[in-house]
Amino acid sequence: MKKISGKNITIRSSMTLSTLIIASGLLLFSFNVDVIMGIPADLVEGDYLFGRTVGIVDDEDGNPVWIISGIWKTNLSNQTQAGDNSTVLDASFEMIKTDGTSKHTHTLTNFVLAGISNQNNHTVYNGTGTISMPQGPVTEVPISIKVVNNSLGLITIGPNKIDNHFGSEPLYGIPLEENKQYKKKS
Repeated sequence: MKKISGKNITIRSSMTLSTLIIASGLLLFSFNVDVIMGIPADLVEGDYLFGRTVGIVDDEDGNPVWIISGIWKTNLSNQTQAGDNSTVLDASFEMIKTDGTSKHTHTLTNFVLAGISNQNNHTVYNGTGTISMPQGPVTEVPISIKVVNNSLGLITIGPNKIDNHFGSEPLYGIPLEENKQYKKKS
């Protein structure tokens, strides 16, 4: 058996401590800053509006059964005519029962703008999109977005095509406030 001197213990301890410090530093700097932000960087890049959604799905007696929340990204406010291939409306909806069970997520993608109309202080964007469902994506689901006073969106997802999964009432889309500091830096 080899005897370890105090000098060897000090050297090994110093090496181990140095290795841990270097590894910790590398680990700290290896994380992507976007992960910490909570909102992916590609969500806010470009000429898009983004925000939150919230809604309630009631049962046939009017009692709340599901709570819906999520995020959305769109450039609809920049669209002037239907059929524009650059139209974007993407959303993610998380649903959970009011008893805290059955949590799941749906996405809205591939929105195709079919028409735009203006009524008083409202702009209505009608089209179709793809909704992810447990049995697979459902395409060409009617989607209507009514923008009220440029500050609130009422999102209606065609109830008949997806078996009334989101209820018959619209979801509310609330734009996130722009950070004034971010605007100054841009």
